[in-house]
Amino acid sequence: MTEPDGGAAEPFPACKPGWLRELFPWEQHYRVVNGRRMAFVDEGPRDGLPVLLLSGNPTWGFLYRDFIGPLTAAGYRAIAPDWVGAGYSDHPRVDAALTLAHHIADLVSLLDQLDLSRYVIVGQDWGGPQGVGAALQRLERLDALVLMNTWLFTGLLSRFHRSPKPWTTWHAPLIGQYFMKRHKVLSHHGPSAVSERGMSAAQGRAFHHVFDEPDSDHVVLTWPRTIPMVEGDRGWKDLSALEARLPELSGVPVLLMWGVDDPVFTSATCARLQELIPHAQGPILFERAGHFLQDDRGPDIARELVGFLDRLGNAGR
Repeated sequence: MTEPDGGAAEPFPACKPGWLRELFPWEQHYRVVNGRRMAFVDEGPRDGLPVLLLSGNPTWGFLYRDFIGPLTAAGYRAIAPDWVGAGYSDHPRVDAALTLAHHIADLVSLLDQLDLSRYVIVGQDWGGPQGVGAALQRLERLDALVLMNTWLFTGLLSRFHRSPKPWTTWHAPLIGQYFMKRHKVLSHHGPSAVSERGMSAAQGRAFHHVFDEPDSDHVVLTWPRTIPMVEGDRGWKDLSALEARLPELSGVPVLLMWGVDDPVFTSATCARLQELIPHAQGPILFERAGHFLQDDRGPDIARELVGFLDRLGNAGR
């Protein structure tokens, strides 16, 4: 473990267990962002183009384990942060510290502290709106954007988001707390339950163990409750503001890659992104890939990502 700048308290988990190193051997680094410690993997040449690999709920940098090797071998710098509230970052027990605005500000702070003069955003699930939100604050340095099974807008919901089982149940004041906090139905079962390829017990444990500590998974419930169903809901204004700024990406190379078996962000979501970002390349579609397509088809997606970056000539815009 690399010691962070500053003297903040240890994040949870405080130390990577030995059994995990076989699956995820890279060291966690830390920076203090807005008063809390953010963990991240940072591999590859220091002068390589930085590629930020941004995950969503309820995952962490482990989701990109098949990307780090191919990216660094191709000369890129692979950076996989864990959002505050998830992975090896601090896990605040205050939902107000885990809003969309907080996550965006945390990533902006990391970008600035790492002094990245150029960078690429790769975002899936919450890595999309949070990554793009941060990139729009540092647009002059953004070289390219890759979006995978995510969204950047309001007003289009899949059947998954409209259904009472499980989605609207998670929003319920009492029953949501019961299932999500007491039984950890998402933090301890999410990625392994929806895996398209099938997941070993060790891989499932790797995803879920970062929420083993009691009451450590506030973010897992806060994120779903931030996806607005109708105007006026929490998150509506934030996503509306983000959607309004998407034309500012017109000079940035964008690639869409999509897992076609995802019930959360379906082909309709991808089509809406194409409308909002008409110059985007793709989508490159992946069969046998669901919501966590990086886990289902990691090596294949990493190959496409490296090819996209190589075609840019490692020179960006």
